[in-house]
Amino acid sequence: MRFSPSSLAIFGFLRLVKGDIHHLIVGTFGTMNLYTLEFDDVTLSLEMIANTSTTAASSWIALSYDKKNLYGTSFMASSPAFVSYSLGNATDISYSSTLPLGENCTSSKAIFVMASTSPPYAVYGSPFGGSASCGSVMGVGSSGALSKIVQNYTYGATSGVHGMAMNKNNSFLYSADDTGNTLWTHSVDVKTGEVKLVSSVAGPVVGSDPRHVAVHPAGKYLYVVLEGANELAQYSIDDSTGVPSFENGTWPLVPAAYWSDEVALSYSNNYLWATSRARSSNSTGFISAFSISGEGAIQEQLFLSATTSSGGTANSVAPSTFSDRFAALTDSSVGFVEIWELAKGGKNASVVAKVMLEDNGCCANAVWFS
Repeated sequence: MRFSPSSLAIFGFLRLVKGDIHHLIVGTFGTMNLYTLEFDDVTLSLEMIANTSTTAASSWIALSYDKKNLYGTSFMASSPAFVSYSLGNATDISYSSTLPLGENCTSSKAIFVMASTSPPYAVYGSPFGGSASCGSVMGVGSSGALSKIVQNYTYGATSGVHGMAMNKNNSFLYSADDTGNTLWTHSVDVKTGEVKLVSSVAGPVVGSDPRHVAVHPAGKYLYVVLEGANELAQYSIDDSTGVPSFENGTWPLVPAAYWSDEVALSYSNNYLWATSRARSSNSTGFISAFSISGEGAIQEQLFLSATTSSGGTANSVAPSTFSDRFAALTDSSVGFVEIWELAKGGKNASVVAKVMLEDNGCCANAVWFS
């Protein structure tokens, strides 16, 4: 078959218009589902391509280092528990196991989970609300599924850790204690994944309430969202001890009193995203980005923009794992996921794609599978 030059030009155009396809997995607060979304980075289309029934609603989900497993909180369980799923791909999601925390972690809900990227690939989780003064180190089997409790450890009597992060080589675990207004540092045993307390640092002021935390891969700086103060705080990290110190560096995340939420580094680590939520459905949340130096110091707050809804209990931002241009933002007040695009130069960002997932439980956080 012969093609005319005009036909070949059309085929070439179609090839150019079709971008790289990326997939996200989205958890929920109140329904037993995981949603898989597909995003085209050229046409800027976003659509749901799979709705997987699960055994638990997950207020937070996290991928394993090799993306062969997905870990989640069992948010609706009567006592703290975590779940794991095997991943064939972004739509091939199969239940693997449920792991209750037990011991001194019995009267709260599981709220956060994260996975180490170094052997033995331990998984770390925390409960929140009620008696939440503990954290857990969970072991995985040969397939990566959750298999056993390696360690349950104690924070403080008033603690409620809502977010955790590790440094690049997984030698330190940092915990943001929302109700205890404390930032905790634990060293990590590289053989077992177990943790040992190194230090606890009070929030910058009473009522700061650290919620989520991120660590720059250079290991010199740590960023903390202060839910109560509605600010982003920067800490410097001691090279030898791993202990962070607050150096009076804060940036506003809202123009008024809301409740701030999430912080995450971009694909290249040149930008830092942060969000806040409105306490009323009649108001919007806010999203902000910062420029970051090569060593990790915040250079400039680039913008502070209103989101399209209050965010509900979400407004969780997930920068893409393939480009600085894009970040996913979840909403639970209505139930949707948006893709925000960072403008050239990073001075602002805007919504370029959106998909509604109105199921009376969505959406919690999202992870980029590809």
